[in-house]
Amino acid sequence: MRARLGAEAEAFLAALSQPSRTALRLHPEKGRALFPEAERVVWHPLGRLLAERPDFEQEPFWHAGAYYVQEASGMSLRVFVPERRPLRVIDLSAAPGGKATLLLGELGWEGGLLIANDPDPRRRTALKENLARWGIPAYLVTGRHPAWWAERFPGLFDVVVLDAPCSGEGLWRKDPRAACQWHPDLSTRMARLQRSLLHAAKALVAPGGVLLYSTCTFAPAENEENILAVIAADPAWEAVLWPGELPSAVVPTEGPAVGYYFYPHRGPGEGFFVSAWRRREGALARAKRKVPTGEFPRAGKVPIPLPEGLIAIERGESLQGLMEGAAALVPAPLWKEAWEAHPLWEHSRPAQAAALLSRPLVGFPERALPREAFPAYLAGQPFPAQAPYERVTIEGASVGWLYKGRPSLPFTWKRFLRHR
Repeated sequence: MRARLGAEAEAFLAALSQPSRTALRLHPEKGRALFPEAERVVWHPLGRLLAERPDFEQEPFWHAGAYYVQEASGMSLRVFVPERRPLRVIDLSAAPGGKATLLLGELGWEGGLLIANDPDPRRRTALKENLARWGIPAYLVTGRHPAWWAERFPGLFDVVVLDAPCSGEGLWRKDPRAACQWHPDLSTRMARLQRSLLHAAKALVAPGGVLLYSTCTFAPAENEENILAVIAADPAWEAVLWPGELPSAVVPTEGPAVGYYFYPHRGPGEGFFVSAWRRREGALARAKRKVPTGEFPRAGKVPIPLPEGLIAIERGESLQGLMEGAAALVPAPLWKEAWEAHPLWEHSRPAQAAALLSRPLVGFPERALPREAFPAYLAGQPFPAQAPYERVTIEGASVGWLYKGRPSLPFTWKRFLRHR
């Protein structure tokens, strides 16, 4: 790093010993008015930097999905997302959900479909919880390896995001355990894995589509050297440059492997690298084919009123929700695979996630609790309910349900809060 940064090296090393700044991204509907005095993240209009870190697990607006706590530099992916809609998007390594909720915020309810994929079932638990809190039902959660997607759906997606597993050098300040796990050979091993994943991600991009590759490391072998080996030399691809004036916190790479570094001494974020590439319109994927979209399996009877455009899909004894426009973008073969959408109804009652939709369900009594009652609600203490289901709000934010004669929060949700 001394060789790379020259005169900036001392400032960089000093920054690693300083505490990280807490950043969050507001929900475009549920949280836009929060933290009005906070410093803005220059590359995301809803990014905010806090002077102090709250106890988020006691904050009703966090539970309501009004914002997502995300490292500031990771919000930069937004600047490379195409403006056209609808978009078919896949996040190949989506857990715990930072990039996925960012993408959902860009798509909104009618802007397309997000496949939030992660092969690790343990990591998918947090991913599903975070997507449920975000409350935009335009996603499917899947658990396949990127190579599985590349083999079956080449050239299908308008945006492919690969936030690759890496040596984690950019996390040392945030998580000292990452430094303890580092080894000089780790970067070489990770680069081999990343290139295999990058080849799979590359195959998925449709002509005119964009591939976003990112890591949380400073190592060139895992960043621009990967891009140079897999993408930059291919004439079918062109670099997507940072639009407009480049912020001072962002450092471009040199040479043909275009990418951007975020260093902790230059800006509010941690260590981060991002590179965006577009497949030229005239370039066809090696095995490009049109994948038909089949009729989605609508539920026959829906026990709750749904917002306009939201359809209910039967999954065993539960109902899950997906926007009709998003469902129309699901390739037909995928309906037969294992996936999960936004929970609506389970265990003969509205799902916890149904209360967190950014366009709330109507037709239910609403119970407004004072903020000081929120810890008791979180702990599952009983509150008398007058109706079978009452939607609970704290200062106008919907946080869940009261179930008459039952605990206020489902056990799985409370278990997640305890062990998160």
